[in-house]
Amino acid sequence: MTTLARTLHGLRLRARERWSLLVLLATWLVLAVGAATPTAFDEGSPALAASLMVFAATLVRALARELRPNAATYSQTHELELGLLIITGTYLLIAVTGGLASPAHPLVYALASFLLLLHRARWIAGVWLASIALLEVAVGWSSGHDSGARIAFHLSYIAFFAAGNLLILGALVRRLRGEHAQRLADELTHIRQEARDFRLVAAAAPRKSRDAEEAQLTQSAVHAIHEQVAFSLELIRGDLELHTCALLWMSEEELVLKRAASAGAALVGAPELANPGVLAGLLRNPRTLVLKNMSEKHLPPYYGAPVAVTDLCAVPLVRGERLLGVLCADRIDARPFTAAEQDKLTAAAQHVLRTVDHERAFITAMRSRYEHEQLYRASELLSGALGLEALYGKSFEAIRAIAPYDLAAISTYDEHAEAHRVLAVDVPGDRDPNHGAGWRSIAESLRDRVFEHGSGLVAMATKNRHFMPAADERVEPETVVFDVHTRLRPAQSVLVLPLLHGEKVLGTLTLAAARERQFPRATREILRVLSHQLSVGLQNARMYRAMEERATTDGLTGLTNHRAFQERLAQIHALAERTGRNFSLILTDIDHFKKVNDTYGHPIGDAVLKRVAAVFAGRARKVDIVARYGGEEFVLVLPDTDAEGAAIFANKLREEVAAQTMTSDQGPFAVTISMGVAEYPTDGHATAELIERADQALYHCKHNGRNCVTRASQLA
Repeated sequence: MTTLARTLHGLRLRARERWSLLVLLATWLVLAVGAATPTAFDEGSPALAASLMVFAATLVRALARELRPNAATYSQTHELELGLLIITGTYLLIAVTGGLASPAHPLVYALASFLLLLHRARWIAGVWLASIALLEVAVGWSSGHDSGARIAFHLSYIAFFAAGNLLILGALVRRLRGEHAQRLADELTHIRQEARDFRLVAAAAPRKSRDAEEAQLTQSAVHAIHEQVAFSLELIRGDLELHTCALLWMSEEELVLKRAASAGAALVGAPELANPGVLAGLLRNPRTLVLKNMSEKHLPPYYGAPVAVTDLCAVPLVRGERLLGVLCADRIDARPFTAAEQDKLTAAAQHVLRTVDHERAFITAMRSRYEHEQLYRASELLSGALGLEALYGKSFEAIRAIAPYDLAAISTYDEHAEAHRVLAVDVPGDRDPNHGAGWRSIAESLRDRVFEHGSGLVAMATKNRHFMPAADERVEPETVVFDVHTRLRPAQSVLVLPLLHGEKVLGTLTLAAARERQFPRATREILRVLSHQLSVGLQNARMYRAMEERATTDGLTGLTNHRAFQERLAQIHALAERTGRNFSLILTDIDHFKKVNDTYGHPIGDAVLKRVAAVFAGRARKVDIVARYGGEEFVLVLPDTDAEGAAIFANKLREEVAAQTMTSDQGPFAVTISMGVAEYPTDGHATAELIERADQALYHCKHNGRNCVTRASQLA
């Protein structure tokens, strides 16, 4: 039982779910005992009574949990548990009413079909079917000499009902779900089209990171427009005693029926109108159209069946020189429209335009607020980045919130060398693996790439100090962005922004996307502001790095200075204490360095220090510490290296330094070094003790011929 409980715990089930499954397994065990002992399910049997009581309590608790108003969110384990409870209860009923010959056994067939229809995960359906098969065998085993044949017969029926569910009911459910999904997609497409008709959104698809917010805004705006227009049309129809008052709108150069209030039912079934009909002249010359004594041959285009329309007044909705729509009013009682009524219809048309304008202004304000919030957030992100790597990461994060992209690159520009260098490249991590493979390949080809200041978009943006291309237009696959050797062929939208600091161009920010019109004008302006902040951040990060290097680096040799060495040594020492690993420390200085200064002068002495430092830095690993300890002394710390390995490494450094040829006005010369090695924890536990032991080994070298390596463990 303990092993079983641990197994259930490994399935990450909560305590009450593990308890329910244990009860089910115990009930199945009772059923198995009943199969071996036919009297186990006789009336009054203790086993039967106990299993029924435990099962009933478990079922009531599970149902009470599912029916609670504040029930927890849907869980697959809840579904699995409830299904197993129903299956077990059914077989308990069958077991006490005659086994496989029970009149209640057909419930199993209905149960198999019902449960397979409702499952949300296929593995749950598999567990249910396996449970039914196991319980079928357990209950039917003691039914008589022909129990095996009867079990096989019943299992075939269960399989038939399960297969029928999957083939028939499952196909029906999938079809209904598909139809529902298609209706939902059509409705969303219709809302987006109406939003574009009313100029609530741009022609381009909404950006991915704002799809939900964009859909909610446009949907609520479209509904608000329809509600107000419907109310206005109904009000006008009643006030002017019209037969129909309809609003037609220009959608992609075609008239569509947006809304109508009518006393009849002869309106067209679809919004699209076959042709403008009597409104053709108004479309060419947007002026109020008044028709009298009309015949059925000249009906307004929004009717799908003959209507005895006698009078029509059509008022164009115009903004500037653009025709947006037409407000139509008609009668069937031969009453021409008076001048006062025409004025009312004109006022109503203007009210419809104001309604659309108000919703458009609201959405524009909401978009502007969103963009300004993102810009403010981006400013906060950039202001908190001190290091260059942190700046790159936060810049990409901020830009993604404003203008999602498939690839972004930050490059620097050296005006003296007339060359660009790519500093950082980003491909969003949530990208589909198949979709993003090409972008990741391009990103790898761009990392640390250096290219000349040529004729690509990056060079043009740098030269003109203005984003490129100038308009949000589709770029050709062969467009040169960086250089001719790197093309962004998957990109249909590209934006290159110069990073300006005063009059100086620090570099560029390049964005690319596979979707067209991904960087419209409004987005470009926001990104242009963000690029200025990025420029300031880039300059600040460079200054911070320079100050950090001055604070931690020796000005002459470029190695770690003494203070920074002590800090890093303390970190390595603390890590070694925690992990039990070793490290070695090498202390060295240049033999007879005072003589070099006295003979060749201090400038030559400085050159010698630089050359020796370069040898040490060139041979060291990234994890090693190479520092100038003071004067002509240097110190190296080698993590995960014992004294023997450090001595071998020290001898290689000694030989390489001795092979260097130094130049001076008095001719070439060479220098040698002496080195002392100490190992943690063999030669000492404290850092001061290690340095002391290495210094003693170095002192031993100085008094025993110099140009050698001595380990602290070799000292007497």
